[in-house]
Amino acid sequence: MNGLVNDCSIHICSKVAEISSEFEEYTGSNKKDYLIHNIELYNSIVQQVSGYCGSFGTGYPFYALSKNLAGNLPVIDEQIDYNNQLIQAVANSSNTAWTCATCLFKNSSNMPDLKQVCKPCPNMDDALKPRKVINRLPDIDMWMVCEDHFINDAKDSLMFLLGKYHFHPSDINPLRTIYDITEITDSIKMGLQPTKLLPLDAHIISSSTLLSLIEQVPFTLKCAKENNQIPYLPIHPLSYRKVWQYDDTAYNFIHDYLSSFTEFNFNSDLQQMLEETRNIISMHYTVEELYQYLLATGPESVKRRHKTLELKDRFEERIESWKK
Repeated sequence: MNGLVNDCSIHICSKVAEISSEFEEYTGSNKKDYLIHNIELYNSIVQQVSGYCGSFGTGYPFYALSKNLAGNLPVIDEQIDYNNQLIQAVANSSNTAWTCATCLFKNSSNMPDLKQVCKPCPNMDDALKPRKVINRLPDIDMWMVCEDHFINDAKDSLMFLLGKYHFHPSDINPLRTIYDITEITDSIKMGLQPTKLLPLDAHIISSSTLLSLIEQVPFTLKCAKENNQIPYLPIHPLSYRKVWQYDDTAYNFIHDYLSSFTEFNFNSDLQQMLEETRNIISMHYTVEELYQYLLATGPESVKRRHKTLELKDRFEERIESWKK
């Protein structure tokens, strides 16, 4: 860690991009085993929390794997291109030092998050501010589903348990995140299982909210098709940054539902509703129609990401698996 603090050159940002690309380009089976270990450990942790009704994952690696996390992880070219943009931003910068390193080392424990203080700061190019940099690094998005009246207690319990098992959000200590991913990537490239865990993007959502969202998916798609609109169903969970907070921007649940929603140990009501809506959708829409909704409901990077043909194959397998 101290080595990173002492290295305040702007090229630390390039190193982050290079580390991320090395992680992406490595295709050994131990990488998938490592990702699954992170997922299984998280799932074992949330089962210890009162009010637990199940969990689910979104994003990477869930959109890149088949049902039950089977298959091989493809190299996603869009991630490499995204990392190269950071390297280019370094080349274009007039700064020679990444002053954020020193600032984070001194002040990160007192900063509410990486937006409120860093975003308006005039001392670094926007493209090289801490959140823009660490967004290149791999992490996992995991969600705990909780009975409504247990959520306040669950926040404290889950925060404690995540710390106990050494899961950390990247926001808490960005320098540690960079250091850890460097160590993780080096271990994976040597064919080993890393001892440290990936940064965790953790969320809590109430069971009633999730049940309602799942139930609304078929109707939302139907309305979008009839009115030639992009389907939108906002989901606004509690997210663990430095503390639990509601982010200022909602997620589009339609995108996550189609692209990567992977459930674990859902209670019977949630599982039944999920299977019913999946069956309805898979029988009433073609794979191509749903694929276009997938692209339309995500950011521009989703379209670039799905130039990786294996991801479309995974999507088709996903939709086919929904048919009873």
